Amino acid sequence: MKSTLLLLILFVGCKHQPATKEDTSAWKKIKMDFRRFDNDGLAGPPGGKISANYEFCIPAAEKYLSQVKKIDGTVQRSGGKGRVQCSDKEWMLIGSTHQPNFQRVLFKLASLPFVKDIQETFYE
Repeated sequence: MKSTLLLLILFVGCKHQPATKEDTSAWKKIKMDFRRFDNDGLAGPPGGKISANYEFCIPAAEKYLSQVKKIDGTVQRSGGKGRVQCSDKEWMLIGSTHQPNFQRVLFKLASLPFVKDIQETFYE
């Protein structure tokens, strides 16, 4: 009886924390057409599906790279400025859509305050 009363007191005493509302404006930073991709992050006809790469800039510091890699394990540093035109004080990163929950990964990246723009990479 005492344990039931204790559990009831603990349960009632816990305040419900509402979920943090996401800033949906982050989606505007992503310049890709998601309709092309299947759930595996692949696009194209059956038997010929391929992944796409995307690029974005981060400030040139290991702490930012570490933060990004916790979100997206596919990212690699790349030289150059890319389509996103990274400055000399930024690093360009390239990631792949071929990963679980790729849309969610892109949203989390776009939600980072130091990521201004994410664009699909086209190798020309």
